[in-house]
Amino acid sequence: MNLPFRFTPDARTPRPIPESEVRAALDRLVRDAEGPAAFLGCGRSDPTEVEDLVRGLPARFRKVLVLGIGGSGLGAQAALEALRPVHAAPDAREVRILSNLDPVSVAAAMDWFDPADTLLNPVTKSGTTVETLTQFALFADRIRREAGPAGLREGIVITTDPDRGALRRVARALGCPTLPVPPKVGGRFSVLTPVGTFPIRAAGHDLRRLLAGADQVFRQLEGRDLDHPSVQAARTQVAHMLGGSHARVIWAYCDRLASFGDWFCQLWGESLGKPRGDGALGQQPVRAIGSTDQHSLLQLFMEGAPDKHLTFLTVGGPRPSLKVPDLSDLDPDLKEFAGRDVFEVFEALRSGTMAGLIEAGRPVARIHVPTLDEEALGALFAHFEVETALAGYLLGIDPFDQPGVEAGKRFAHGLLGRPGMEDLGRRARAILGEEEA
Repeated sequence: MNLPFRFTPDARTPRPIPESEVRAALDRLVRDAEGPAAFLGCGRSDPTEVEDLVRGLPARFRKVLVLGIGGSGLGAQAALEALRPVHAAPDAREVRILSNLDPVSVAAAMDWFDPADTLLNPVTKSGTTVETLTQFALFADRIRREAGPAGLREGIVITTDPDRGALRRVARALGCPTLPVPPKVGGRFSVLTPVGTFPIRAAGHDLRRLLAGADQVFRQLEGRDLDHPSVQAARTQVAHMLGGSHARVIWAYCDRLASFGDWFCQLWGESLGKPRGDGALGQQPVRAIGSTDQHSLLQLFMEGAPDKHLTFLTVGGPRPSLKVPDLSDLDPDLKEFAGRDVFEVFEALRSGTMAGLIEAGRPVARIHVPTLDEEALGALFAHFEVETALAGYLLGIDPFDQPGVEAGKRFAHGLLGRPGMEDLGRRARAILGEEEA
């Protein structure tokens, strides 16, 4: 298939999932494109609204602060890091994402934030996310104190549900620009919606190429071809899960894909870590970076419990060319690297690691991206979204909900004193053995 990446499955797949089951799951996924699998249509979405909004921003906004946690921030962060060396448009802005509510991180972001030159972009699909609303209150209050009501109207772009939620009501009250999160697209599948595309375009990157890359992956599903790389990957991975694989390692030999690994970990863990009829299932997603983690995790992967599946992500370019100088006069061991490109040494370390793992009987797949640009990144996002959703269907679980997350949220609301939930706060304190504050 003509895609901007190449997928090579592992050669040690246990008993394969029957073709009839794969075809039935794939048919269901494609049929669900108008429902729970609405993310399959994101590649065909029109980016004009986002592009026009970015072009129309006042010139004084040279920075953008995104407030978003989980699926509201991880995809954009992954894209910003992956595309950092890619040529950006002349109107590119510095974009930062604040996700966690750690007061140290929030305070640092407030030091960086200046209402005179920084646009605020709170992102929450529900419009009720505790972390994002807390952050929003801090930054919106500062804008109002320094720039007044006009500053709030001009200095905030809200990305949220088109009709409901606290932030939608705030947007109506302020009269500030808004972008919709498609109601049928789940948060962790939303990077190709305005959740991700607004920060990506604000940073100067080409949305049309990003979406075109994703659309190549999505469109080729319509032929129900079982050789589609995303279908192969899901089929293989589920076979390993049913065969006792308890960890899914995404090992990127590219620092620019570190946050992409974080995005994947949420996608895989939150989508598939669920009970089903014969008991709980799921894999622990692990993000590794080469060659750094050759010196930390490789020992575990090589000689620890044989319950891990590894997918290597490798990238061709763009990259600088750096020649290693000949300093063998200082020590003869330096001769090995003299005159070589740094990437050549890096690649030897990657190849050696893969060869060692395969020789040790560990299942290793590979995705190679010749050029990591907007088109390839869009295709990678789409590939892993399809693989994850299809794996859920093959396992007989719903890959689009997250019921296990809700209990903690309800206890938190009780601890914060939300009316009607005070009993939950008392229960949480009793469980933890903590006194009333």
